[in-house]
Amino acid sequence: MINTEENSIFSKTFEEMPGTVFKCSCGKVHRVDIEKVFVRNNGVMDELVNTLEPYREGNLLVVSDHNTYKASGEAVVKLLADQGFRFKSFVFEPGKHDLLPDEGTTGRVLIEMEQDTSFILVVGSGVLNDIARVVSYRTHKPYAIFATAPSMDGYASVTSSMIVNGKKVSIPGKYPIAIFADISVLRAAPMIMIQAGFGDVLGKLIALADWQLAKVMDGEYYCETIARLVQKTVDNCIESTEGLLAREEEAIAHLIEALLLTGICIGLAGNTRPASGTEHQLANYWDVKFVEADQEHPLHGNSVGVGTVISASLHELAVDIIPAGISYPSSKYVIDALERVEACTNPKDLGISREMFLDSMLNARNRKKYTLLQLCHDAGKLTEYAEMLARSFYD
Repeated sequence: MINTEENSIFSKTFEEMPGTVFKCSCGKVHRVDIEKVFVRNNGVMDELVNTLEPYREGNLLVVSDHNTYKASGEAVVKLLADQGFRFKSFVFEPGKHDLLPDEGTTGRVLIEMEQDTSFILVVGSGVLNDIARVVSYRTHKPYAIFATAPSMDGYASVTSSMIVNGKKVSIPGKYPIAIFADISVLRAAPMIMIQAGFGDVLGKLIALADWQLAKVMDGEYYCETIARLVQKTVDNCIESTEGLLAREEEAIAHLIEALLLTGICIGLAGNTRPASGTEHQLANYWDVKFVEADQEHPLHGNSVGVGTVISASLHELAVDIIPAGISYPSSKYVIDALERVEACTNPKDLGISREMFLDSMLNARNRKKYTLLQLCHDAGKLTEYAEMLARSFYD
C-alpha cells in the first residue's frame, strides 16, 4: 500500500525510511523492505535486544571474524548471554589470506547452523554481510547486521558480491531485517576501511553518470528521484570529508548514511545502477585477478576510489563522444577529494601492474551493463584511451 508522497522521501530520516512505499514519477512503485535501520551514537544495543526478542524461542547464530569479534562481537555475545538468549557464536579465525565471500566461507556458515537456528546475526562489514545474505536467502532464515566499519555500500543491498569458481558474481539475496550502526563503533574502525567507504561513495558520481549514459545510448530504465537521493547523500558526505581523518562523529555519520542509502537505492531501482558503473567494473576485475593469482587484493572501496579517478580521466579523453547533458566529475575533483582523506589515487598504489591496468581497461566492460567503457569500445577508441591513461598513471 502506498504510504508516502514521492517528494517526502527526501526529508525522511533513516529510521523513518523502512517500510516506505511510494508511487514514483518514473512509473514504478518503490518500496523499502528493510524493517529497521538504526544509526545512532548510543542506544543501538538496546534496539538489538528489542529486535531479537521475537526470535528468543529459537537458537541464534552469531557470525564474526577475529577482528570484528574484538571490535563488537564480544560485547554483542556478552549482551545476548546476559539477556538469556540461546545462541551459538562462530568466529572465522585468521587464515593465509583475508576472508573471501566464496563457496568455502559460505559453506562453513551453513555447517555452523543448527537444526533449530532461527536467526543469523552478523557482526562485521562487507564480506561477512555478503556471506550471511546468501545463507539467509537460501535457508529462509532472517538475518541482521551489526556494522563494525563504514567501508562499503552493501549493508542495505539485496544482492551479494561473491566469488564463485574464481569469478566475481552478483547473487540475489534479501534485505537484512535490521541494520545496526553505532557511530562510536564505526569511528574506531581502521582508517583504511574509512577510506574505502569514502572511495565507494565517490564512485556513485561515475555510476550516476553511467546510468544517464545507458538511458540515452541503450534505452535503459532511469529514475530521476533515485538519482537525486544518491546525489544528495553523496554531496553531504563529500562536504564533510575533512572530518573523516579526525574521525569526527558528524563526518562518520554522513559516510555511513551515504553507504546505507545507496544500498537502499539499489533495492528501489531493482538493480545496481544507482551505485555501480565503470569504476566498479574495473574494481571487480582487479579483485578477481588478485584472487586468481593467490594474492591479497586491496579493500574493494579503495579499488573503487581509484577506479573513480580512472573513470573520470577516461571521460575527459572521451568528452567528444559522450552525449550532451551527461555530467561526469573531473579527475581533479575526484583526486582532491581522495587526497583529503589520504586515500590512494593511482592504480600503482594498489599494486596494480601496468599490464593488469591495460587488461582491465580493455576487458572489464560487460555488454549487459552499458557504461563509459562500452561507449569508448563501440567508438573504436578504447585501446587508444587505455594506452594514454597508462602513460599518465605509470610513466
